[in-house]
Amino acid sequence: MIEISVVMSVYNETQEELSRAIESILMQSFKEFEFIIILDNPKNTLLRDILIRYQQSDSRIRVYVNSQNIGLAMSLNKAIRKSCGRY
Repeated sequence: MIEISVVMSVYNETQEELSRAIESILMQSFKEFEFIIILDNPKNTLLRDILIRYQQSDSRIRVYVNSQNIGLAMSLNKAIRKSCGRY
């Protein structure tokens, strides 16, 4: 069972901001977690491509792309619903 779920929503961050945020989570000393990332801007193909590359390189990452912008709170709630972690 997965103990910890990390959730994140992205919208229009720069490539550098996104990479730094993801790398920060991945470099934690505790490694047994799932990382759910919601892209809340389906028109941002650059971020989508970056997220897909991360998902392909690390099995802990699951990426979901909203069909339309639903906002931060709803995106994070969506991520929580898709999580499997105890915490």
